Amino acid sequence: MHRKAAKHSSSIKKRLFFIYFVTCVPLLVFMIASGQFASRLMTRQSIQYNHNTISLHLATVDKDLYHTSNYLFSFLLNEDRYSLISSPEHTQSAQLYIQEAFTDYLSTFGGYCSLFFYCPKQDVLILKSSSYDSFEERQAVKSYIRQNCASKNSPQKKPVFSGWKFCPVNGQNYLMEIMEYQDIYVGSFGVCSYIFEGLRELEKSTDGSLVLSGKDDGGFPLFSDDSFHAFDFTNGRFVAIPVDSSDNDYRISLYIPKTAILGAFSQFLYIIVFLFLLVLLFFCFQLFSVYKEMIAPILSVTAAMESIQQGDYNSQIAVPDTNDEFARMIRTFNHMICRIDDLKIQVYEKKLNQAYARLAYLTLQIKPHFFLNCLNLLYSLGLSGRSELVADFSSSLMKHFRYLFQNPDILVTLAEELKHIKNFLHIQQIRFQNCLATAYEIQDEAYDWKIPILSCHTFIENIFKHAYCDTQQKQLRIAASIAVYGAESFLMVSISDNGKGFPEDALTSLNAPIGPKDGDVRPNPDNADLNRSDTHIGIANIRQRLYYLYGAGQWFTCKNLPDGGACISMKLPAAANTMDTE
Repeated sequence: MHRKAAKHSSSIKKRLFFIYFVTCVPLLVFMIASGQFASRLMTRQSIQYNHNTISLHLATVDKDLYHTSNYLFSFLLNEDRYSLISSPEHTQSAQLYIQEAFTDYLSTFGGYCSLFFYCPKQDVLILKSSSYDSFEERQAVKSYIRQNCASKNSPQKKPVFSGWKFCPVNGQNYLMEIMEYQDIYVGSFGVCSYIFEGLRELEKSTDGSLVLSGKDDGGFPLFSDDSFHAFDFTNGRFVAIPVDSSDNDYRISLYIPKTAILGAFSQFLYIIVFLFLLVLLFFCFQLFSVYKEMIAPILSVTAAMESIQQGDYNSQIAVPDTNDEFARMIRTFNHMICRIDDLKIQVYEKKLNQAYARLAYLTLQIKPHFFLNCLNLLYSLGLSGRSELVADFSSSLMKHFRYLFQNPDILVTLAEELKHIKNFLHIQQIRFQNCLATAYEIQDEAYDWKIPILSCHTFIENIFKHAYCDTQQKQLRIAASIAVYGAESFLMVSISDNGKGFPEDALTSLNAPIGPKDGDVRPNPDNADLNRSDTHIGIANIRQRLYYLYGAGQWFTCKNLPDGGACISMKLPAAANTMDTE
C-alpha cells in the first residue's frame, strides 16, 4: 500500500511540476519576447520619425540649392555679363558688374551660400560671400577654387555642372557646386553647419551625432564636436539613420545611442523581470502549500481506498482538526466505510440484474428460426459434398455467435461492428444464393468511432426478418461519416434497403425521442411485454442502451423512402458514460 501511495505521490508531483513549467516558462518567454518586440518597435518608430525629419529638412535645403543652381546656370549662359572680362580696358567694369549681380541676388533671395566667378586666363576670382564666413575661410576657399579649376585641361564647349557636393576645405565642411563653360567657372558654396542649422535641435533632442559625408566617402561631424572621433559607431551601441539627398551628392547620417532611444523603458524591463522572479518564488511556495494541504489528504484517501480494494474494510483515516472541505471529505469517507456492507449488497444486486439482462439479451439474439435454418443449410451443403462452402459457412457462423455472446455493455469501434455486419451479410448471401447487393460509404475518420455493440447489427437483422421475402433481389446501403454541430462531433450512420418499408402506424412510436422510461426497461425472461414481437425486443434493447450511454434524446429516426424501402439514420455523440471497452 505504501509503494502504491508513493507511486501516486510521484505522479502528482510530476504533474505539479509540469503545470509549473508549462505555466511559467511560456510566460517568461512571452515577457522576454514582448520586451524585445517593444524595444524593436520603439527603435523602428524612432528611426522612422528621425528619418522623416531629416528628409524634410534635406528637401527644403535641396530646394534652396536648386534655386541657386538655376541662377548660376542662367548667369553662365548669359555671356554679356562677363564677355568683357578678357578685355584689359573693360576688366575693371566687368568685375564691378559681376560683383553687383551677385550682390543683387544675395540681397534679394538671401540664403546661406556664397557665389564666385573665376576666369583662369586673367586669374580673375570674384567672390561674394555671406556674412557668416571669416576672412581665413574665404582665403582657403579661393585657394581651393584655383587649384580645382586649374586642373582642367581644355575649355568646355557646352555648360558642365556637377551638382552640389560635400567638400571639406581646411578643416571646414562645405557644400559646393562648380559650373564650367568656355573656360569660365561660376559656382556657389556654403558652410554646412549653417546650411543645416535646423538640424541642431534634432541632434540635441536625440543625444546623437549628425555626420555629413559624400554618398561614398567618409564623414565628418555636421556640428563642431570634439568628442566625435572618440565614438565607435560600429560597436552595436548606436543606431545609424542615413539619409541621402535626392538631388545632390551628400548624405547626412544620425547616430543615436540605443540607450537614448529606449530611455527609461530598459529600466522598466529590469523591473518587470525582477517582479516575475518574485512571482515565480511565490508560485513555488503556493505549489508546496497545495501539495501539503490538498494533495497529501487526497493521497491518504487514495491509500485507504486501495486498502478497501484489497479487502480491508476496516480502514479509517484520521480526521484533521481543520473544518475545510478535505476534513468533511474524510469524515464522509469514514462514514461510507461503515456502510460498506449495504453498498456490497447493492453492488451484488446490480450485478445480478445485469446478469439477467445479458442472459435475456443473448436469449433474444439466438433466434431459433435463424439457427435452425443455418443448421439445415449446413446439412444440405454437407449432403451435396460442398465441403469448402460448409467450412466457410461454419467459420462465418462461429464468428457471428462469438460476437453475439460479448458483453452488451461494451463499446466497439465502427470498424468492428462493420466487420461483424459483413460476416452476417456473408451468411445471408450463402443462404439466399448471392441475391444481395451491398454498398458501403464510410468516411475514414468514422472507423475509429466508439458505438454500443450490436447497435447497427440489430437494424440489419430486422431488415432481413421483416423487409424482404426470400426470393426478392436485396439491396443494402450503409453510410457513416463524422459531422460537427456547434462544438460537438457526431457519428452519422445511415442504413437503407429496398424492402417493403415500415408500417405507417409504427413510424410514430419508432421516431419518439428516447426518455427515462426507456432506461427503466429491464430485459427479463419473465417480462411478458418484451416477448410480444421480435421487432419490439430489438428496438427496446437499443433504446435502453442508448439512454444509459447518451441520456435522453432522439438518437435514431426511421422513415420510408419515396422509391420504396426504408432508411434508418443514427446520430451518435461521443459516449458520455464510462463503459468497459475491453
